[in-house]
Amino acid sequence: MDFEGQLDLEFDGEFLVPRINQQAYRDIYTLEGWLRRLCLASWMRAHGTLWHQHLDPKLRKNLERLAEKSRRRLHLDAETSDDLIWQSDIGELLKMLTAPQIADDIHHLAGREQQEIARDFDEIREIRNVLAHNRALSPQTYALLRGSIFRLQAVVDHFRSCILYGDSDILHDDSDLGEYLAILLEDNDWSKFQAFVARGHGFIQYVTLPTQPLNMWPDAQRLLEVFSDHLEHITAFTMNKERDEFIILAPEKLDEDSQAALCRAFAANPGVWTHLPYEEQHPRFICSPKMWIYENESPFRSTEEEPPF
Repeated sequence: MDFEGQLDLEFDGEFLVPRINQQAYRDIYTLEGWLRRLCLASWMRAHGTLWHQHLDPKLRKNLERLAEKSRRRLHLDAETSDDLIWQSDIGELLKMLTAPQIADDIHHLAGREQQEIARDFDEIREIRNVLAHNRALSPQTYALLRGSIFRLQAVVDHFRSCILYGDSDILHDDSDLGEYLAILLEDNDWSKFQAFVARGHGFIQYVTLPTQPLNMWPDAQRLLEVFSDHLEHITAFTMNKERDEFIILAPEKLDEDSQAALCRAFAANPGVWTHLPYEEQHPRFICSPKMWIYENESPFRSTEEEPPF
């Protein structure tokens, strides 16, 4: 990034706007989104659907109050998920990320200790507050921000490599859940619905693969509607950026009845496809905290050539 180039100011009518503020907001928006995902995944990995019951009672009560207010904002036509972690301010998010109840889960999914994450995140919080109060940033401010983001990007990358691109074990019919899905799909038309269930990093993955007709995308609105009765059990819908496939991610620590109900809903092969690519779907749905997108090829795959045989 050319910090000197970011000294440019531009007029909006009679008002001068520093371009660096716009870039800083975008950088923080992206990083904060990933850290909220890490927070949710860690709590659900540790405690399953009932994770919120393990929060500090005062914090939980405040987040539930904010979630109720969020439900009353539908008229704004904005993304208004009532997920508790997305109600938190930056300080509350940091408190949840560093809670001792999820220390082992954060270490597994982030590859760093909680206090290391907190140190870098605290500086970002200060700069975020400056932005929120409409103060102009300087190139030096942005350099400090980028330094903290660079260090936290290693956390994000470790999380992505686990959840979006990590290895998993397919559950065959010699496992209870694999056997149950096999029974549900006994009369399945495999030319129309390629599906299996897998396990990895503390999560169950209900996986679909592309079938004809190709060149379609998961429809975020339909996914939220079709699985509305199961959303509290679902950590995320992870969706291929380029192809018609998606994965339902649910914690292993889900009670047997809820896991079975989710498996049945998945096996029903509901129509959740659209010709609209993600960028053309409504932000209210495609930018939901439940929608996570992954590249068709892992960015973490080794570039070393395989040895010749």
